[in-house]
Amino acid sequence: MPRPARAPGRPPEDDLLRWAAFACLLAPAALLWRGAPFLTAAGVACGLTAVTAASRLLIRRSRRLGPLARSPRLGARPHARRVGASPHARAHAPRDVGNTPAG
Repeated sequence: MPRPARAPGRPPEDDLLRWAAFACLLAPAALLWRGAPFLTAAGVACGLTAVTAASRLLIRRSRRLGPLARSPRLGARPHARRVGASPHARAHAPRDVGNTPAG
């Protein structure tokens, strides 16, 4: 069965957030159905809502800042070295000769 086409302007993260919001309602309802106290279900609802809100905030922030982080001028350089460190400093580091189990 083919999957329905996604709306052209809607990002895929929105589906994830919709399911998370659905879980915020479904989990407390299931707890109440099984006989859990109301305060327990309310606490679960608040906790899940807080996690969903934080996830939504982080997703939107990463979507907004994503292109900036990939910029070579502003992004972190993966092979950046400390200022003043010799490029061959690791090759000339003192070794623990004789103090190793193999040595």
